[in-house]
Amino acid sequence: MYKELTAKIRASLREQWFYHIVIGVLFLFYTAIVILGNGIFLDDVVKVLGFLFLLTGIGNLIYSFSGIGERAFHWGEIFFWGVIEVFSGWILLSNRLLIAEKNLIEEVSLAIEKVTASKVELQGYLIIFYIGTFLMFRGISHMVTKVYEKDGIEDNRTLIVIKRVLIFDGFIDSIFGVLITFSMYLAQGVFYYILFVYIFITSILTIIFGLGSKYSLKIERQKDS
Repeated sequence: MYKELTAKIRASLREQWFYHIVIGVLFLFYTAIVILGNGIFLDDVVKVLGFLFLLTGIGNLIYSFSGIGERAFHWGEIFFWGVIEVFSGWILLSNRLLIAEKNLIEEVSLAIEKVTASKVELQGYLIIFYIGTFLMFRGISHMVTKVYEKDGIEDNRTLIVIKRVLIFDGFIDSIFGVLITFSMYLAQGVFYYILFVYIFITSILTIIFGLGSKYSLKIERQKDS
């Protein structure tokens, strides 16, 4: 059963490794434009992150189907986060959080005006809190699942690459989730720069994931032949 599962995963990666490289290069290109353009398009970083969530979510949904029904693959977790990522991408791209935040500010302001004349400063907090908590929970989930994953993974180079990249990616998600959440207590510009650095690192990890998958697949084919 494990050999059949491994074959399914390898077949899926054989079709998807290039997809991850394209995504990584695409968003790495965005970071290069921002750096070379002295901050141009930095204000659009939230929407860029929305596209990143959307595309990685679609990739995870497709990838999860390669091991559907197999508990050793944890396909349910991959599918779940794929759905959440697609949903989060849609949320950020559609400005739903901005609309919800505006309504929240109006309601809270109205309630406070009845008690005191204090101003309500909530602008941007809902988006920051959502992105921060999302990354923290996704990072913890990836680390916990992959750290304790066994079932013969040590004997398969393809799955070792996936495991190590996902553990490090989970660590990065957790760290930046905390940084983004605490950025609401700092200047607004800090939030944009933290998101920008996160997109830059994630782009590199996505490229490494794609290249690592391709290389390990090549090694596996040589061992099989």
